Amino acid sequence: MRTILIFLILHFSFGLVHSQEIKFKSTKFNFGFVTEGDTVQIQYELTNVGKLPLVISNYEVECGCTVVEKPMSAIEPGERYILKVMFDTHHKYDRQDRSIKLFSNAKESPHELRFKGVVQKPKKKS
Repeated sequence: MRTILIFLILHFSFGLVHSQEIKFKSTKFNFGFVTEGDTVQIQYELTNVGKLPLVISNYEVECGCTVVEKPMSAIEPGERYILKVMFDTHHKYDRQDRSIKLFSNAKESPHELRFKGVVQKPKKKS
């Protein structure tokens, strides 16, 4: 009896922790053509469509050239949030295809966000 009760409590608690859901307007972004040295600013719109506050706890990027501005507090149910990302193109050339893993208390965490584009060498001044 005691084992069943503990199982039910743990199962119910796990269900509450992961009952949040994120809905992204888009998980992909194409920044087109930029010049090496530019900082590309990217925005991903997301909504907490779950029933409890959504907490974005961490993120992983492929290199230090990408920075994600995490929310400072929980995103309430029904609330929309703009996740800001900055990509520094210094010493980056040609086609770029980058991913971000976004960790939260939502179902199916982590979520993958992608952005791509072409970084061109600066034109030489004559």
